Amino acid sequence: PIIASILPRMNALVAVAMLCIFPTLAMQEATFFLFFLFIGWTLLFATQTGISICAMLSVKKAHRPNALAFISIAGHLLGDVPLPIVLGLIKDHLAPGCKVGEDGTFSSPDECSSQEKGVRSTLAIAYVWVLWSLVFFELARRLSRIEIGKRRSDEINSLLLEEEDANGAAANGEKNNSTFRYYHSKFQPTSQQ
Repeated sequence: PIIASILPRMNALVAVAMLCIFPTLAMQEATFFLFFLFIGWTLLFATQTGISICAMLSVKKAHRPNALAFISIAGHLLGDVPLPIVLGLIKDHLAPGCKVGEDGTFSSPDECSSQEKGVRSTLAIAYVWVLWSLVFFELARRLSRIEIGKRRSDEINSLLLEEEDANGAAANGEKNNSTFRYYHSKFQPTSQQ
């Protein structure tokens, strides 16, 4: 239940962050650009705690360090290791005049200022990449809800079996009958209308 309650909050954080980040694509004023970018990325980074909690609660206690290590490696492999290189290649293709030389200056400053659209398009691609988190958080939420339903069903089923076993044994003056329990454990309880 904890995971199912954390994930919608994380989705909300990502959605609000995206609402702050996407307008920066049209902003011309550096102050507003940096302010909205700061708020948006701060909200995105705030989801890291929820991700860690969900990872730890998804596995047995003995496997929690491995789960956190896996999350960390997966984050690097799918995010901060290849993405800057790929975005750099995309930016070099969309705005070739904005290549930075070894001395730290643009190779062609005049061309770079005329290729602002290419730089903003590259930023948009980077922002859209973050939207994958919304998809995967929602997928994780739905899977956790299914798992909760299964566990509740198993819990109700075992409680009903214990009650039936106790009632049947008491009525017949017998001990619990294991074949009765095995036979009835194959059936799921149904809700009566």
